[in-house]
Amino acid sequence: MFLENLAKAASIQCGLQQEAPILVGVSGGADSLALLFGLEALGYPLVIAHVDHALRPESRAEADFVKNIATLQGREFFSQRIDVGEFAQNERLSIEEAAREVRYRFLFEQARQQRCQAVAVGHHADDQVETVLMHLLRGSALSGLRGMAFWRLMPQWDAQIPLVRPLLGFWREEIEAYVNSLSLTPCVDLSNLDTTFYRNRLRQELIPELETYNPRLKVVIRRMAEVLNEEANWMDQLSLQGYQECLSKEAEDWIEIKLSHFLKQPKALQRRVLRHAIEKLQPDLRDIGFDAINRGLNFACGANSGDQIDLIARLNLVVVGDVLIIKTWSAELPDFDMPLLTEPSYQAALDIEKHVKLRHGWWLEADILEEIPAEPLKDVKNIPTDEVWLDYDHVTTPMTVRGPAEGERFQPLGMDGHSQSLQDLFVNQKVPAHLRPFWPLVVSEGRIAWVVGLRPSEAFKIAENTQRILRIKLKKGDH
Repeated sequence: MFLENLAKAASIQCGLQQEAPILVGVSGGADSLALLFGLEALGYPLVIAHVDHALRPESRAEADFVKNIATLQGREFFSQRIDVGEFAQNERLSIEEAAREVRYRFLFEQARQQRCQAVAVGHHADDQVETVLMHLLRGSALSGLRGMAFWRLMPQWDAQIPLVRPLLGFWREEIEAYVNSLSLTPCVDLSNLDTTFYRNRLRQELIPELETYNPRLKVVIRRMAEVLNEEANWMDQLSLQGYQECLSKEAEDWIEIKLSHFLKQPKALQRRVLRHAIEKLQPDLRDIGFDAINRGLNFACGANSGDQIDLIARLNLVVVGDVLIIKTWSAELPDFDMPLLTEPSYQAALDIEKHVKLRHGWWLEADILEEIPAEPLKDVKNIPTDEVWLDYDHVTTPMTVRGPAEGERFQPLGMDGHSQSLQDLFVNQKVPAHLRPFWPLVVSEGRIAWVVGLRPSEAFKIAENTQRILRIKLKKGDH
């Protein structure tokens, strides 16, 4: 019965194939031995790996025990001894967190090198119950109460090779019975009796106490985890769809979210979209707490353009116009593919039939209209914002394309000769502050003729007596 159920779990729930090897993490305990010998009996090609955490005097003997099993089976064997106590201190982790980190890091390194289809570990139903209870007591959301999965990608260790747990449907008693039937004597980790460790205390003290209230406690919790995992998988699909709908653009170290669309979503979906963005930028981050997500949502609801906060794990949240940006500390704010100067100090000459290159394939070009329109003053009101018409006899060519100077002012068209600071224009036009130093200006003998894409100047406007019209266009693409 054990092998029959394991075969179903391995092939159906874990998706394992017979063609490629599976790396099995073997500690020497009953659960890992049951996994190893069970998969071997089912004919799967296996590679054995062991991590010696150097936390107990008997750890070397356990490593030798596993090595001997691998030798007897004729299996490839890989091991590593690492001082987890020292690693935990250096990385400021608990012993449990440090042991988990070094163990999986090594297992997945070996799995990649040996071209394994998966890393298999011996977590079972009792482990599942303990894990769900631990998450419950820590105030976890659905992502924690769903417990462990039979199959899951863990991007912090590998984006393609899954972690599988074929024994997740077996109770400890079933596993020990199978090991005994093989006349195996597994290693016994005495540290599992140490109740100074949180999980051990939960296993030995809390669960027995709770079972006095409900003798079927573990069965109920496992069933709950199974149901919640199915529902969470369904919600993950909806969340991914919601994320894609809210997404504006994403890169390796930043993600742009359409803020107005994001804020229209139900609060539960907002939390999941933000969590998904954090996980994409920081796949190594194991726990994303409620406080961080809630702080991010409160910020998104009330922030003004230009506001930013530190969120979690060296990530910032920034609002720029109608865009919510999640980015790493080191990432520069995106420039939204705008037609900007390459540097604030950049200058170039713009002349007839010549062009000036800007960022992202944009450029400026100038020409003279061959014919004056019959009603030029009427027509000029209808030209798009990426084009400007100027009185050619009022400008001096070549003109200069450059960035704004501090405190610079100009006379916007339609303000009857009154001047306005570029700073006020940028604010009114909602130009992000970090882009303003790169914004291109077309200048004639020191006077601004056109704040590109925003406003032309009153000083160079065409009139009824204009004889020649200088047309400047902002274009993108091949030229």
